[in-house]
Amino acid sequence: MSLFAQSANGSLIDERELCMSKNLELFNQQTAEIFAVLWDNFPVQQVITYEKFNAALPDDYFDQLNSPEMKALNQLRSVVEGTFTFLKENGYIQYETDHQTYFRDVRLTEKALAVLNKKPEALGGTETMGDKIISAVKDGTPGVIAGAVTNLLTLGVNLVTG
Repeated sequence: MSLFAQSANGSLIDERELCMSKNLELFNQQTAEIFAVLWDNFPVQQVITYEKFNAALPDDYFDQLNSPEMKALNQLRSVVEGTFTFLKENGYIQYETDHQTYFRDVRLTEKALAVLNKKPEALGGTETMGDKIISAVKDGTPGVIAGAVTNLLTLGVNLVTG
C-alpha cells in the first residue's frame, strides 16, 4: 500500500500529511462552529448533534458497515469526537455524550468565556473573539476560519501562561 499521493503539479505528497491536513481543517471548522453556537447562545447549554458536522449515522449504517462511505463517515466521526475531547481536555468546554448521536449540556467554561470576550488590539480591538468566530463561520472560508481558531486558541494559551 502506497503512503504517497500525487499532487496536481506532479510531486509526491505523503498521504499521512494529507490526512493530517484534512483533519486539521475539519478540526478548525468544527471548533469554530462549536464556539459560534455556544457564544451565540451563552449561557444556555446546548445539544450539538453529529448531524451538524454531516456525521450522523444513517439508518442502514450496519448494512453498509464496510463500505468506503461508512469508513469515511467513521473517520469524520472520529475527528468530531476528537475535537470535542480536545476542547474539553484543554478547558474550553464541558459536555456529556452518548457517543452515537449528540453531545449534550455543551457549555463554555470560564476560560473560553474570557477568551471569547477579548477584543485583541492586534486584530483591530473593536470586535470580540466570539464575534470574530461567528463572522468566520458565516464567511465559510477555511483560511479565515483557521485564522480565527488559531487566534482564539493562542489567546487561551496566553491566558493560562500569561
